[in-house]
Amino acid sequence: MVEGALVDGTKVSYDLETSEIFVIGEDGEAIPAPVGEHQLTTGEIVVVTEVGKIAEVKAGEAPKLEIEVEAAEVEVEVEEPKKDEAMAKFEEVMGLLEKKVEELSAKVKAMEEKAEDMKEAVKLSAQVIESLAKEPSDKAITAPNQFAKQIKTEKNDRYNSLQKAFQSLKK
Repeated sequence: MVEGALVDGTKVSYDLETSEIFVIGEDGEAIPAPVGEHQLTTGEIVVVTEVGKIAEVKAGEAPKLEIEVEAAEVEVEVEEPKKDEAMAKFEEVMGLLEKKVEELSAKVKAMEEKAEDMKEAVKLSAQVIESLAKEPSDKAITAPNQFAKQIKTEKNDRYNSLQKAFQSLKK
């Protein structure tokens, strides 16, 4: 039997030839190990599928030891990194674009205000036109047809002249 310890400090005794594993209590008594995976301090993982019986031993990593290191206080001056030319040019272009956006926003706002004024003017114009349409007119909408009158007059004149001619023939 080989004696060892689990990473949590529990002492164990195991025999790989007989596939047996025992947990050693504080009083030195050997109790069969419970079912599960148990990691030894060597990094190996012992798989127990039946109480006290080793089913498999997996090679594992050695447990990592945590070491606390106290950091010394060191003052380091942090210099602002120097901007390269591309970054400076980019910022310059961004500044110009921001100005253009502000100018265009102002123009859009002015145009919106003018559009509102135009809407009001159109509404007023429509009201004036509607009120004028309702007003009666002193002149007829259509002028009498003078051509028809002239033709009628000419017809009457010819008729009268024919009648005179027949009257004179009868005498």
